[in-house]
Amino acid sequence: MTQYLITFRSLTHAQRSSRVLERAGITTAVIKAPQGLSSSGCAYAITLRREPEMALTLLKQNGLAIGKLFQRGADGRYTEWKV
Repeated sequence: MTQYLITFRSLTHAQRSSRVLERAGITTAVIKAPQGLSSSGCAYAITLRREPEMALTLLKQNGLAIGKLFQRGADGRYTEWKV
Protein backbone atom coordinates (compact mmCIF):
# COMPACT_ATOMS: atom_id res chain seq x y z
CA MET A 1 0.00 0.00 0.00
CA THR A 2 1.24 3.47 -0.86
CA GLN A 3 2.39 5.69 1.99
CA TYR A 4 2.75 9.47 1.87
CA LEU A 5 4.70 11.61 4.28
CA ILE A 6 4.31 15.35 4.86
CA THR A 7 7.10 17.06 6.79
CA PHE A 8 6.76 19.96 9.23
CA ARG A 9 9.22 22.19 11.05
CA SER A 10 7.90 21.32 14.50
CA LEU A 11 5.99 18.71 16.43
CA THR A 12 3.24 21.24 17.15
CA HIS A 13 2.66 21.92 13.44
CA ALA A 14 2.54 18.18 12.73
CA GLN A 15 0.04 17.59 15.54
CA ARG A 16 -2.23 20.46 14.46
CA SER A 17 -2.14 19.23 10.86
CA SER A 18 -2.92 15.69 11.92
CA ARG A 19 -6.00 16.88 13.83
CA VAL A 20 -7.28 18.84 10.81
CA LEU A 21 -6.93 15.81 8.54
CA GLU A 22 -8.42 13.39 11.07
CA ARG A 23 -11.52 15.61 11.36
CA ALA A 24 -11.84 15.39 7.56
CA GLY A 25 -11.69 11.58 7.68
CA ILE A 26 -8.07 11.16 6.59
CA THR A 27 -6.24 8.82 8.95
CA THR A 28 -2.76 10.02 9.91
CA ALA A 29 0.06 9.30 12.33
CA VAL A 30 2.60 11.78 13.67
CA ILE A 31 6.21 10.56 13.48
CA LYS A 32 9.75 11.87 13.66
CA ALA A 33 10.77 12.41 10.04
CA PRO A 34 13.23 9.84 8.66
CA GLN A 35 16.80 11.10 8.62
CA GLY A 36 17.77 12.81 5.38
CA LEU A 37 14.30 14.10 4.45
CA SER A 38 14.77 17.43 6.18
CA SER A 39 17.52 19.94 5.56
CA SER A 40 17.30 21.17 9.15
CA GLY A 41 18.07 17.73 10.59
CA CYS A 42 15.25 17.56 13.13
CA ALA A 43 11.74 17.51 11.74
CA TYR A 44 8.42 15.83 12.28
CA ALA A 45 5.98 14.39 9.79
CA ILE A 46 2.56 12.91 9.37
CA THR A 47 1.95 9.77 7.39
CA LEU A 48 -1.16 9.03 5.38
CA ARG A 49 -2.18 6.29 2.99
CA ARG A 50 -4.49 8.13 0.61
CA GLU A 51 -5.54 11.46 -0.83
CA PRO A 52 -2.34 13.53 -0.54
CA GLU A 53 -3.77 16.26 -2.79
CA MET A 54 -6.86 16.62 -0.60
CA ALA A 55 -4.67 16.67 2.50
CA LEU A 56 -2.54 19.50 1.11
CA THR A 57 -5.64 21.48 0.15
CA LEU A 58 -7.13 21.09 3.64
CA LEU A 59 -3.88 22.11 5.31
CA LYS A 60 -3.56 25.21 3.12
CA GLN A 61 -7.22 26.16 3.75
CA ASN A 62 -6.51 25.99 7.48
CA GLY A 63 -3.37 28.12 7.25
CA LEU A 64 -0.98 25.32 8.12
CA ALA A 65 2.44 25.49 6.47
CA ILE A 66 4.01 22.26 5.32
CA GLY A 67 7.58 21.39 4.53
CA LYS A 68 7.64 18.75 1.80
CA LEU A 69 5.50 15.87 0.54
CA PHE A 70 7.06 12.47 -0.11
CA GLN A 71 5.77 9.18 -1.46
CA ARG A 72 7.34 5.99 -0.14
CA GLY A 73 8.04 3.41 -2.80
CA ALA A 74 7.89 -0.38 -2.50
CA ASP A 75 11.68 -0.35 -2.06
CA GLY A 76 11.34 1.90 1.01
CA ARG A 77 12.82 4.96 -0.68
CA TYR A 78 11.13 8.33 -0.55
CA THR A 79 10.40 10.40 -3.66
CA GLU A 80 9.60 14.08 -3.22
CA TRP A 81 6.44 15.44 -4.82
CA LYS A 82 6.50 19.01 -6.05
CA VAL A 83 3.82 21.04 -4.28
